[in-house]
Parts: sequence; C-alpha cells; structure tokens
Amino acid sequence: MHKLPLDRRSPQRGAVAIEFALVFVIFFMVMYGVVAYGIVFAIEHSLTHAVNEGARAAVADVGGLAERKSLAASTATAAVAWMGKQAPVPQVTAVTCAATGFVCLKVALVYNYAANPIVPPLPGLGIPLPDTLSAQATVQLDAVNVN
Repeated sequence: MHKLPLDRRSPQRGAVAIEFALVFVIFFMVMYGVVAYGIVFAIEHSLTHAVNEGARAAVADVGGLAERKSLAASTATAAVAWMGKQAPVPQVTAVTCAATGFVCLKVALVYNYAANPIVPPLPGLGIPLPDTLSAQATVQLDAVNVN
C-alpha cells in the first residue's frame, strides 16, 4: 500500500493568491464604477426632482411673480437639503414663453461635481465622471395672476 506524504505541497502553491489578486482588482474596478455612477445618477435624479417640485410650487396662487419665484426657490432648496453644504442654490428666472407669449418660470440647479465629488476619483482608474450635473424645469404661469 502506497502512503501519501504528509507534505502535500505542489509547485502551484501560490497560484491561488495570484489569481485572487488579479480577480480582485477587476472586481474592485467594476464595483467602484457601479457605486460612482450610481451616486451620480442619484444626484441627477435628486436635482430633477427638486426643480420639478419648485416649478410645481410656483403654480400655487401665492401672489405675484416675486412671491412665486421665492416659493419655487425655497421648495427646490428644501428638496436638495440632504446634500448639506454642497447643495446647489436654485436659479429661478421669469422668461417669456416662445409659443404663447405668457410668463414662464424656469427653475434650474447646477451641481459642480468636479469640485465636490461625493465619491472621490481613484488615481489611475480612469473612470470618466461628469464635471457638472444640472436640471431645469419650466412652468407656464397664468397671465391673470402674475403681476
């Protein structure tokens, strides 16, 4: 009967460690990309939600154009308050609607992602992330109530 030696070392003993190191790098890059782009999409969605809510708030009968602009700005600001100090300030402007000639209120948010990244870029990884994220919404106001 042939006995196996107690020392079962083989010439490929370190191959598992090398394979793990190679697979881990690729896995980490994929997971980092998923997280980074997921956060970018979440911020973009939050900005879109904020400007939409600001525009909807401006439709409320709260007075003249100045009151509506103020309400739109405060509503949009409240919607991005979760971002803390990095939250962008909404720009609310009154423009003339091209098709109807009535007053349209435009609510816009721009977030400088390059200056304030939520997920820091990893050197050498080369994942392209946007420099700015923006959203805007426009609502047509009733000409009778806008003074």
